[in-house]
Amino acid sequence: MRITGGQWCGRTLLMPKSEEVRPTQDRVREALFNLLMPILSQARFLDLFAGSGAVGLDALSRGAAVVTFLERDKAVFNTLGKNLKAFGVEGACAHNTDALKWLGLATSPETSSGKRPAFSTAPSLHSGQPYDIVFADPPYLWAHENGFSAIATALIERGLLAADGWFVTETDYRTDACELPGYTLVRDRLYGKTRLAIYRRVPGN
Repeated sequence: MRITGGQWCGRTLLMPKSEEVRPTQDRVREALFNLLMPILSQARFLDLFAGSGAVGLDALSRGAAVVTFLERDKAVFNTLGKNLKAFGVEGACAHNTDALKWLGLATSPETSSGKRPAFSTAPSLHSGQPYDIVFADPPYLWAHENGFSAIATALIERGLLAADGWFVTETDYRTDACELPGYTLVRDRLYGKTRLAIYRRVPGN
């Protein structure tokens, strides 16, 4: 895995030794940030299911001002921390917490082993300005079964997404990009077996 653009382009990332982590492929991240480039400079970026941190680090490399990483699995979170340290990252904070719990929703489903990864107490939900871009890449099966309506609504109700902010989802090709209340679907693209959907919050919602 490598950074696909910006000041750290080509630098490699440590990857966690976990079967539960499905990193966003290099070519998918490159496509994602080509779509987001006009709005990425100095943006505040929230990575809800951060894993190794590849997406958030790519955002910082390409000009985002602030990135918040959420990752519930402690071992994976430790790898994320090592990546942040190796890159000497500024403008980033990382929390070892369940993204859905952090949003006030039900906790994430059990892993394939039948165990829930331990996570710390959820940090303060919102301690600054809302985010301009929120990226959500939960387990594909969970996304297929639950969709993104609850997450999208929570982002608005809890003041986490800017009034004209963007919400990006990653799923597999079998999960359709559905309409979300309070949002307009701007892009729906397939990259092999990966679907990226980009929504924009409707002003006034």
